[in-house]
Amino acid sequence: MIHREPAVETIPNLAPMVDVVMVILVFFILGATLELTREGAFVTELDARTGPGGGEAIEIIPSIRIGLEDVSAGQSCRAYANGEEIEGGVTGLRALMTRRRSLGADPHSPVVIGAQSGVRWRFVMKAMDACTAAGFDNIQFSVALGS
Repeated sequence: MIHREPAVETIPNLAPMVDVVMVILVFFILGATLELTREGAFVTELDARTGPGGGEAIEIIPSIRIGLEDVSAGQSCRAYANGEEIEGGVTGLRALMTRRRSLGADPHSPVVIGAQSGVRWRFVMKAMDACTAAGFDNIQFSVALGS
């Protein structure tokens, strides 16, 4: 009987495959842009509320400025909207803001609340609550009186 030796198992050489994978990897790394910005878009720092330059600033999204002024040593306060006194003070502010919303004011336009140093925080919070109850969601606070 003929005695055969067992076949030798050959392990394939993986060096060419590794070379091909590395070449493809280098190709994709060099071909890909790693920047997070879109092509053709410039990063600008322009204020969204103003128009083009060359003259006075044109306000596209008008902001509503609310000013609170101390009356009688913190017991009450006067409220102003864009420089005009609000009838009823802070309690009349909700009706005014609701009226502005019904006339088509953008709920995302900024509402800036400014108070004098003697105004109690409860009046500032009432003004903020009146604005949110009227549907405005971009409420900001100012250090100076927002007249």
